Amino acid sequence: MSLVRYESAGHVATIIMDRGSAHNALNNALCDELRQAWLRFRDGDDRVAVLAAGEDAYFSVGADVKDFPVNMWHAVPGLGVELDKPVIAATSGWVVGGGFVLVQMADICVASETTRFIYPEAKIGTTAGGISSVVARMPHKVAMEFLLVGEELSVERAYQIGFVNKIAPKGHHVALAQEMAAKIAANAPLVVQSLKKLARDVMPKGPLETVAEVRRLLDAVRESDDLKEGVNAFKEKRKPRFEGK
Repeated sequence: MSLVRYESAGHVATIIMDRGSAHNALNNALCDELRQAWLRFRDGDDRVAVLAAGEDAYFSVGADVKDFPVNMWHAVPGLGVELDKPVIAATSGWVVGGGFVLVQMADICVASETTRFIYPEAKIGTTAGGISSVVARMPHKVAMEFLLVGEELSVERAYQIGFVNKIAPKGHHVALAQEMAAKIAANAPLVVQSLKKLARDVMPKGPLETVAEVRRLLDAVRESDDLKEGVNAFKEKRKPRFEGK
């Protein structure tokens, strides 16, 4: 992968968006590589993931308007790839639009003091709907102001309302997130995963989360070898040999 770096140490994965030339604007390629990183994390031995950016001034400027991602939800942890393992977002600089959705769907957020959150869709005239889940992750009226007014949410305010867990000095947010991740990784993995799943199941779901559940189910069928076998068997007028793959 060229736009996402996956680093592993002590059962902690650090997933770094590294499209610095575009301030991590989420285009099709970056979204595809993020999805591959989440799949690697899901299927591998790492127990906790830290999501970070390769530059301090921008975590992500959101969707790339010049190369708008067809399936941006694929890149979002818990949406594109269902995860029972915890994810910690380590943010700095501007966190905009779709970049905010990445943080929103993480379990924990460690933010540099330079972090600035903004969701400008109402000002631009478009929405993909993923932001609706924020209402389950911060107080309702604060969330509505953030969505409808479209102005910056400071890191201090985000900490006050519980959206950010810790504020780190400039340049120390990734290390602090990794330190927290190491503490989680040292705990009993089955318990950690069970607690995350139980917490996820009682949290109200936004519309896109519900759609994503269905899409993950149906996409697996659509991409299966069994579907290809069924089509080929129909064309060849024979009984299909399904293998559940």
